[in-house]
Amino acid sequence: MIIQKDSSIFHEMNKKRWFIRYCILFTIAIILVIKAYFMLFIIDFTVGFYSFLTTVVLFNIFLLSYLKFKDPILKIKKKSIDINPLISIIIPVKNEEENIEYCVQSVINSSYKNKEIIVVNDGSTDKTPNILEQLKKEYPNMLRVLHLPINLGKKHAIEKATAIANGEFYVFMDSDCNMANDAVENIANIFLSDKEIGAITGHGKVRNADKGNLLEKIQDVWFDGQYRIIKGMESSFSSLTCCSGSLSAFRREAIQGHIHEWANDKFLGMEFKFATDRRLTAFILGETIENNKEIDKKDINENETKIKSRKWKLKYSPSVNVEIGVPRTFRSLIKQQIRWRKSFIRSIFATGSIYWQRPLTVAIIYYLTIALRLFRPYIIIKSLIILPLTGDILSTIFYLGGAMFTGLMYGIDVRLRKPGYPRWFYRPLMNVISTFIFTWLIIYAAITIKNKTWR
Repeated sequence: MIIQKDSSIFHEMNKKRWFIRYCILFTIAIILVIKAYFMLFIIDFTVGFYSFLTTVVLFNIFLLSYLKFKDPILKIKKKSIDINPLISIIIPVKNEEENIEYCVQSVINSSYKNKEIIVVNDGSTDKTPNILEQLKKEYPNMLRVLHLPINLGKKHAIEKATAIANGEFYVFMDSDCNMANDAVENIANIFLSDKEIGAITGHGKVRNADKGNLLEKIQDVWFDGQYRIIKGMESSFSSLTCCSGSLSAFRREAIQGHIHEWANDKFLGMEFKFATDRRLTAFILGETIENNKEIDKKDINENETKIKSRKWKLKYSPSVNVEIGVPRTFRSLIKQQIRWRKSFIRSIFATGSIYWQRPLTVAIIYYLTIALRLFRPYIIIKSLIILPLTGDILSTIFYLGGAMFTGLMYGIDVRLRKPGYPRWFYRPLMNVISTFIFTWLIIYAAITIKNKTWR
């Protein structure tokens, strides 16, 4: 395999734009000082303290993602690598007749050659099975198709695929996504560069966002910050909280022993269909490398104390790109967000129970973020209802202004990294939607968490 370094991948922006990044950090720091003053002397202390903490988190996330994060592909030396490990690309699908051909074709056309593609038809009732059979006829040596007679769910479908997969690495991909031509090749290179990397997640953007409706454009700019800023910060500590289902890769020995337990995950005494991505990530977060029998003992330091502290590295790479199919209607977006909040609730007990083992800085940010999300409904009620009724309009304006400021900082950041990007100004709008609508879904998700209905 020849490593070819593309300057567009390895140089995120020029010095002038880096200067503006420093200006963003300086601006957030100034706002932090102003919020501290308002909290102590002017507005309601509870609202002020909450807003102050959100800005503390924002500043640290931006600071670490700017100054500490580096694309793991940068570690790869410019040389020829003789090793071309077999990679198993697994795609579970149900009723995706409009997307599945493009999805599978993007994998078939990918530049990495030593691959096997396993598509699991999870009880589809539309034309998906026929499309898959036609593709199988066209690519009999590359594509395998498993047809499940009834719908078992994404996790069980993946378990069926891993039972017959032969690859040294797994790539899991959602059926409404299209991978970039070099995505698998970059994944292979990153894995080969460091034997301690147990998982890699890619960078997602909304498919055909330029031609999409307003909702798709808003999601596109929102995804960019969720990946590059938040996952970038987590990746700088090798401690991702979620390897995205749109496109993520796993070292076989890091997860093979957990696949069955993951597929049969139970929560509140029942099989839990949600939290597929977060729960799988949690298994790798909590495992030490030396506990895995398949790891090469020669690569482990002889110092027992050091051995006991070694965890799998989980990395995000902006050089591993995938286009994502997203909800096109507000109704479908709400349903998706409810599923994600059920996943969030499950992750509090899964990821939350082991994340303290990760580096202290990223652990503090993680637990503080959870606390802020859980406390947000009360803050909104107090800011938008209770305080205005008592005549305190300033606290309301202060809180709403803070939410818009956060969105603006994310929007400016993506505009810096993508010159000419036209959707950056939609980012504050996403914060408004999140504040006034998505916040309340956590309550509904908790009430209906035993409801297994996916759609």
